Amino acid sequence: MDLLYLTFTKFSGEMDSESNTVVIFNTPNKDDTTWSHHVLRILYCLHYKGIPYSIENIQYPDIIPTFAQTTLKPKDDPLEPYEIPVLKVRTASGATQYYMEPPNIIQALEKMKPEPSLLATSPRSVEFKSYLGPAVRPIIQTTAGRVLGILPERSIERFVYQRRARWGISVEQWVEEHPSLEALTIAEPRLKELGEWIETTPGPFVNGDKPGYADFTLVSILEFVRAVGLTDVFEAVLGIHPAIKRLHDAVGQTQQGNSQWR
Repeated sequence: MDLLYLTFTKFSGEMDSESNTVVIFNTPNKDDTTWSHHVLRILYCLHYKGIPYSIENIQYPDIIPTFAQTTLKPKDDPLEPYEIPVLKVRTASGATQYYMEPPNIIQALEKMKPEPSLLATSPRSVEFKSYLGPAVRPIIQTTAGRVLGILPERSIERFVYQRRARWGISVEQWVEEHPSLEALTIAEPRLKELGEWIETTPGPFVNGDKPGYADFTLVSILEFVRAVGLTDVFEAVLGIHPAIKRLHDAVGQTQQGNSQWR
């Protein structure tokens, strides 16, 4: 999935954050906490916007049977027709709407509460994609195989099956072929470029002094690295360029009071 690919579709009807019940589905770790960068970035958005929500944990083998019974349209992917996070919104009229994949979720949140905006389609956010992908891809690859070590027993079998089908090799082999030190070596010059680009505008965030989805995406990836136990990689990335650490710390300020912030 493109980390910041945002091609919005239109939704009918008005949504009001004050009259809706919002649930975000999450695949937890052994401690029932959130590790997925896909989920974390949405939780950061919800907190920043001040939209009340609850989290419903779901295990890997339950994802398909749970959402196949809903109105949620599956992806054209027989291996993973549904992906987490899923946003469930029950409106004041009693109707239930489901949203999956970041572009759809972000548009739903913006419609629900337009301000503060997530700036997901600003020129800076769009340009950010060209720097983010190359910079974090090696880091995500080395981190992805470590997820196995933090999952609850019930999720392990399905996770292992999906990763082997997707990668063509076992999780253990994937980890062996994507060592963290090598990932850092590959990522370092690209992360420096990202940091230099962030500094081309005043303020700690991608869009200057206003945080948004782009910032939450980068920070969610860093927190994903820390969540699987690669603290040394997390700290190394923060030390590669001061702009990256400033952005991370500034996002932390937007998440004060958020129990999902580490």
